[in-house]
Amino acid sequence: MYLFTAQEMRDLDRYMIEEIGVPGAALMENAGRSVAQAILNRKLQGTFAVVLAGSGNNGGDGFVAARYLASAGWDVCVWWIGSEEKMSEETRAFHQSCLKLGLSVQLYERSRAGELKEMLQRCDVVVDALLGTGVHGELREPLPELIRLVNLEAEQALKVAVDIPSGVNTDTGAIMTDAIQADVTVTLDSPKWCHYLRPAAEYCGELQVADIGIPSFAKAHQAPQARLNTPEMWKAYLKPRSPWGHKGSYGHLLVVGGSRGMLGAAALSGMAGLRAGAGLVTVAVPEQQEQAIAAKLTEALVWGWPGTDGFFTASGSQVLGERADRLSAVAVGPGVGRFAGETEWLKEILVRSPFPMVLDADALNILSEDPSMLHIRQHPTVLTPHPGEMARLAGCTVQEVEQNRHRIPREWAQFYGVTVVLKGTHTVIAMSDGRQVVNPTGSPALAKGGSGDILTGILGALLARKIPVHAAVPMGVYIHGLAGERAVSDSAHSVLATEVIDQIGPAIHQIS
Repeated sequence: MYLFTAQEMRDLDRYMIEEIGVPGAALMENAGRSVAQAILNRKLQGTFAVVLAGSGNNGGDGFVAARYLASAGWDVCVWWIGSEEKMSEETRAFHQSCLKLGLSVQLYERSRAGELKEMLQRCDVVVDALLGTGVHGELREPLPELIRLVNLEAEQALKVAVDIPSGVNTDTGAIMTDAIQADVTVTLDSPKWCHYLRPAAEYCGELQVADIGIPSFAKAHQAPQARLNTPEMWKAYLKPRSPWGHKGSYGHLLVVGGSRGMLGAAALSGMAGLRAGAGLVTVAVPEQQEQAIAAKLTEALVWGWPGTDGFFTASGSQVLGERADRLSAVAVGPGVGRFAGETEWLKEILVRSPFPMVLDADALNILSEDPSMLHIRQHPTVLTPHPGEMARLAGCTVQEVEQNRHRIPREWAQFYGVTVVLKGTHTVIAMSDGRQVVNPTGSPALAKGGSGDILTGILGALLARKIPVHAAVPMGVYIHGLAGERAVSDSAHSVLATEVIDQIGPAIHQIS
């Protein structure tokens, strides 16, 4: 499923109308009918709806929805804002049809705010069709005033936004002065970026995708740069194991980490790698940590690297050359810690790893000292930063990262030729070719230490199995999120990282 920007959606509409020959009025009719049907499907007790319509195409969708609700026996009152001169031909036609059918159609003015307030207090549904995807910048009065009136007075009503809640920026998720706090958003044809970016995502409520008659080939023709992560993208690589396979058939993952006091991070990554299907997992830890990690992780191999006082040393990564020909992927970072000579240590690993690599945790913090070392990599490299780590890498603030989750990972991935997984609610995956994937799975239960280490192990295992990076990364992120959802049996507060690992296998089974 594609994820559209405002411009991409405009281009798609134009393509359907001008190239395919579908009238704009037909698309508007389908959109409005879908919104009305979404309301009727809920089988509410009350049947009084207030429809708020602007003078743009979003308002036209609202006029159509009003007509369908009225034909279903609802009491409907349409309040519209703007001017008839600014209406498109289609919006004007549907506005006129509501008038000719005898629906209550009122022009909103500040002097009439009291009338609308009374209706909002007693209606059962409010349909927000004020603003569409093309609006940007600060809103002008009386729109902010009208939006505040809806949010304040329609507390008991079901608030349904058409495509996006009025007042949110489609591409960035920013709030433009004020925004409708919707309970349900019926998005037309495809999701938009704002449905998955804060703070706008918090205004969308339940998201429903409405089919308005745009075929899949038309969307593919427009080639949006972002998609919603769904198993259809990569499920072909999640095949049943061959009865003739052996441990060598499914790759050998090396996990590098587990310095003194942080062995648990490396152990979680190693166990997650095994649960995700790697044939072999070796965990490399500083010397004198081998016995402790072996006691925690009996299913994996253990490899002691040169170290001092439980931490790695600058020259220790040179031993990677000894076994590089036996490995198929490496994950660096879980519990690595910080130590003298760390930059040269990491650079040596980058040079000596002729296979896919995942960098996480302190490996990312070390990398932030000199990101240019990524240019020496000739093989797929995946970075899995949380917003704080992304801020250090990009040399900006965490707030700037959160405000630009759609942009910063993409720019970074393209510049350095890597794949960036910006973790968080609706994790954003940015590929080196500019494509992006937004992940819908996950749970607040994953907001706990160890969750990132698990993701690192899953991604490393899938890459070790020689699944291409463009499929392995979305697959791993989706499985990780689904395992987090499945791990919640009683309360998201009490889920342990090991319980998430236990759900990796059931999650894969659920998908396949």
